[in-house]
Amino acid sequence: MIKLTEQQYFTLVTDIGKAAIANASITGEKVDFAKIKVGDGGGSSYTPNESQTALKNVVWESTLEHAQGDKDNPNWVVIQKFIPGDVGGFEIREVGLFDSKDQLLAVSSYPTTYKPKADSGTVKELLIKVILVVSNVANINLKVDPTVILATLKDLQDLDSKIDTTKTELTSNIETTKTELNTKIGDTTQLTTTDKTNIVSALNEVKTSVDSIETTADKTSIKDTDNLFESDNVEGALKEVKVSLDSMQITAKKTTIEDIENNFTSDNVEDALKELAIKQNLLDTELNGQKTRGISIANTLTDMFL
Repeated sequence: MIKLTEQQYFTLVTDIGKAAIANASITGEKVDFAKIKVGDGGGSSYTPNESQTALKNVVWESTLEHAQGDKDNPNWVVIQKFIPGDVGGFEIREVGLFDSKDQLLAVSSYPTTYKPKADSGTVKELLIKVILVVSNVANINLKVDPTVILATLKDLQDLDSKIDTTKTELTSNIETTKTELNTKIGDTTQLTTTDKTNIVSALNEVKTSVDSIETTADKTSIKDTDNLFESDNVEGALKEVKVSLDSMQITAKKTTIEDIENNFTSDNVEDALKELAIKQNLLDTELNGQKTRGISIANTLTDMFL
């Protein structure tokens, strides 16, 4: 295992920091990393130690608003702070984390980094990130300033990946919806309307055309397959039917009969009825004669037996 002092750059908890964390386990009062300071190491890099109580030469300091746990490493406390672009003109070789009493709780060796001034021709924001390994993260006051956004390269890559995935899904959903909509609407280029690109305009055009159609009897044509009418519209055909009906003779004299068994000598209803009347009279006469003869015979028989 490589010792911290054998590493070129590392962060260690000072004796004061260890005592504060141990005390937090007893009192329940969490350790608060309230301030961050950066220094130039007095002009050169050095190896920090646990007994250290201050940085060698502070060049910038600020309050600390970000102290978070790490989801993949439960014993890590990740502390981050941006040095704004309008601050600079110094080198950074050391970083210190302090509590509200200005006691040095942790110190880091830092790769030499120059922070330029804004008037030097370049503006550079610098993110200082320190990782502490502690036995119990619950003893640390974790905090996040919601007004400050700190994003790592991995965060940006993950976000970019999510954006690409969402974009792909949205594009796919849009294309699917377009296909379904086009299937329901049909091919608008096949419309016989003037406007073939706008459904609303095409429908309005159809409505206007329908509204202009004449549906009166004299404007409505008929399909006379058997050539029964001289007129080519409904009104004219109806007039022809009326004239034909008016001219029809439906008297008994004009109405023929179908005499299948040849019971009549006449071929019309009137004369056939006359023949029926004559036959009925003859039948009645015959019946009356038979009735009279029957009565006479009955009387003769009665006289014979009396």
